[in-house]
Amino acid sequence: MFSDIRKDQTGLKAVGTSQSLLRLSVTLATVMFTAPCMVNAQTTTAPTAKAADDATNQSARERDRILLKRNPIASEYQGNTSPGSFFGALSDAEGVDFRGQFRLPLGKEGAADASIEANLSYQDVAEVYRPGGSIKLAKSFDALRLQLRAQKNTLERKVDFYEARWVAFNAPEVSDQPALLLGFPRYSQDHFDTTSFNMQWRADYIISGNSYISYEGLLTNYDDIATRNRLEYQIGAGTLNSATLDDDGSTLRDVSMVDSRIRRYFHRMETARDINRHRLEFNFEDADTALELGLYYSRWVNERLWLPWNFVDQGIDAQYDIANPYLPQTTVNNADVFDISQSWFANYRPTLTTTTDTDYAFVTDWSQKLTFSAHPVWLGSGIIWRNKERNNENYRSVYTSTEDRFNLTEVVGGNQNVTIMDGRTTIPAGMDLLLGEPYLASNASQFYFNPAQSFLESIQDIYTSEETVSSAYIDAYQQRESWFWRVGLRFEHTETATRGAVSGPVEAGITELGDAITAVNIAGQTIEEDFSHFDAAFVEGGNSYHHFMPAVELRYQLTPSTRLKFTYFEQLMRPQYFDTVRYRRINPPTRTITEGSPDLEPTTIQNFYAGVEYQRDSVGKLYAGVYYNDIENFFYDSRVTEELEGILYDVTRVENGKDGYIQGLQSYWAQRFSNTGLDLIDIKASYTYSDTEANLLDRTIAMPERARHRVMVNLLLKNNQWQYTTAFAWQSEALDDVGPDVRQDTIREKVLMWNQSFSWRFNPHLSAKFSLNNVLDYPDRAHLREQKRVVNNLYSGTTAKLGISYSF
Repeated sequence: MFSDIRKDQTGLKAVGTSQSLLRLSVTLATVMFTAPCMVNAQTTTAPTAKAADDATNQSARERDRILLKRNPIASEYQGNTSPGSFFGALSDAEGVDFRGQFRLPLGKEGAADASIEANLSYQDVAEVYRPGGSIKLAKSFDALRLQLRAQKNTLERKVDFYEARWVAFNAPEVSDQPALLLGFPRYSQDHFDTTSFNMQWRADYIISGNSYISYEGLLTNYDDIATRNRLEYQIGAGTLNSATLDDDGSTLRDVSMVDSRIRRYFHRMETARDINRHRLEFNFEDADTALELGLYYSRWVNERLWLPWNFVDQGIDAQYDIANPYLPQTTVNNADVFDISQSWFANYRPTLTTTTDTDYAFVTDWSQKLTFSAHPVWLGSGIIWRNKERNNENYRSVYTSTEDRFNLTEVVGGNQNVTIMDGRTTIPAGMDLLLGEPYLASNASQFYFNPAQSFLESIQDIYTSEETVSSAYIDAYQQRESWFWRVGLRFEHTETATRGAVSGPVEAGITELGDAITAVNIAGQTIEEDFSHFDAAFVEGGNSYHHFMPAVELRYQLTPSTRLKFTYFEQLMRPQYFDTVRYRRINPPTRTITEGSPDLEPTTIQNFYAGVEYQRDSVGKLYAGVYYNDIENFFYDSRVTEELEGILYDVTRVENGKDGYIQGLQSYWAQRFSNTGLDLIDIKASYTYSDTEANLLDRTIAMPERARHRVMVNLLLKNNQWQYTTAFAWQSEALDDVGPDVRQDTIREKVLMWNQSFSWRFNPHLSAKFSLNNVLDYPDRAHLREQKRVVNNLYSGTTAKLGISYSF
């Protein structure tokens, strides 16, 4: 469906420059993180996405992060694992290892297996059943062993949410200082229709009992259609009539405004994502020597067609009440919100964005057993090289209204009012988005194509970014009677190169900074840059740096059941690929600006851990320890305001903080019970306490995205034919974004997740599984420092899947 819509579209190309926009593109580190065995509990990297993971059921937060690296110090990416895991010299300092992408094991000798599955997925808000299924095959032919897995997931779901933008507002009648006004409350519903097809295959050729060659591949084809119906009260665009200052001295409540606006926003967004990954590997291992040689190639193409429509009601007298801060009551006094005949077309910005990432890598790992003082010592070394390139192409056509304007009734079709937030509020009927393009084609006189704005908004999202990491390590370890030690040293050299579009007034001399952009081709129409009020150019940038990172691990067996442990290692987090590009993106409808930060430095993290591990059959595994992470140049989202042509915009950019720390304690308990009347009861529980501090240039804050408390519990019950699993995770509130002052820091509230599954095996061949995700549908919430200033309240709904599988 998506390919049919976009098949006649042509990509964006800027001409008049000395180079092509780009050659290749960057593969994401977010999907390149190392396997779970290398994840550290206090500075964990993101969990590696398996090819079989169901992308159709991603949370709204993760869906928006699909092209991002993960923050290694964020609480939400900690796993339910034992503390003190070692991220040593043989591990990439950023946690990037292409081998973590490939999960099929070495093929089994004599294998001849096959299984199929059929399933149904369902979300409680959308109330639609969608089919899916999978197949698994394995076959051995003497030295050749083959495996294939394919899976299709589909899901239709709805997400209800309330968002808000609070603005600093001068209200001298009630406060001498600017107070915070609920300027833009938004009530929305998103509808997602998603399909994901994943395939994995592997071929192993056994050369001898000690060596083999493997080829493995992954393929993902993901498509979705997402629509949005949003009602936004633009109270901040009006004139204050009356207000009451809250007891906190900074929040305006019970506010009445005149001559404000309502923005009714609708979009249809179609996404097509194709991912191909391949690796070729040689392995040799005997009692004294191990050798691995590997090559990797990946290509990721993410194409997004975004069709956003804005309609505006003018002259609105409105008031709000934040007695319920998670769903404030907004009232219009001089109009009927549900009368859409007074909502007039404002603008339409169809946009096609294509992000292409390409990744190359090779790895050599060697280890040799030596003898030292009559004890064996393993010595290892390796060289790893990886190159990531990203190309982002973008074109946008900007249409605004003419004197021959039209209202929302022309394109609402048969849509009706929508009740959201579990029936707690209702938003008016929204646009039938399938009527938009036909209406434009048949009513051209009602649309003004703005070439200058189309040019500007197209080029501001064109960029290329390349990152090359060359590394080498040496590592040694030895097991003595009571001692185990490991030491290592890793060297990593990083080269980055970027190219982004910059625009500004003619007098700013923009064209002297790089290659002038003289024309842009938008959907087959060439727009020459002959505008008198601005110039534009592609500006190149880059960085080069290197790091030496030592690593030490010590274990001492104090008693047969007690072991002491100490670890030290270092990690890096490099900037997002687009954050170091010099760019500036202005979004007039939402009054927001995002900017690049070309001078960003990588975050460095030094990790210390000391703990004790106790293990006995009667109590299971009981681990506890203290940790300290010293952090420099951490990343945070900075948010300030800027006035453009009399309109106040929120400006966000990623910046480096100075330094900070995370310290605390961790505990972990795991126990397996087998004498309870069931075949097995398996419990794993972990708790992390974090005390943090982060220093900015002008103040001290908590470390962003790090919660003070994190609890995880996994339970497995198994008996004869059935098995039940449950996974629970909770974390306390954490700083999410840094505002222009402490009042405007965004705090993400506590997070609660609970997933369950139950499976039943009818016979050796036939089984069934029923799973529930996000059982409690606990909302994802955030506020600006005070809970009365809520900026996000999102309900994702509960999803269910029933599957029947048969093995041959």
